Amino acid sequence: MLRTAWRWRIGALVLAPMVLALAACGGASGGEATPKPPAATAASESNPAFVKAQELFTANKCISCHGVDLAGRAGAKTNLQKVGSQMTKEQIASQIKNGGGGMPAYSTKLSEEEVGQLSDWLSSKK
Repeated sequence: MLRTAWRWRIGALVLAPMVLALAACGGASGGEATPKPPAATAASESNPAFVKAQELFTANKCISCHGVDLAGRAGAKTNLQKVGSQMTKEQIASQIKNGGGGMPAYSTKLSEEEVGQLSDWLSSKK
């Protein structure tokens, strides 16, 4: 009986971090199947490239870490609401392509044009 209790505790210690890691990734939930794109601003509504960037942002599951409103879901580093005042367009593009600091690289998933659209849109967030 003592051996069974220890197995249960060890199992719980192994399972708990895995559950927390999956929850932090924002995996599938019982909610909407397709999340809504980030809220459009007046400037982004009039710019077709910004609309496309918002679609890319949603389609590539960026919202799982950065949130629908760009406020970030995994700490302050994931808040993109004013990223344009903190990074240049080139720095944003490099971050998207190469990843780093917990962000995956998208150089093999996005074309140069798509990276450009995202970096244009994000650099306008000031």
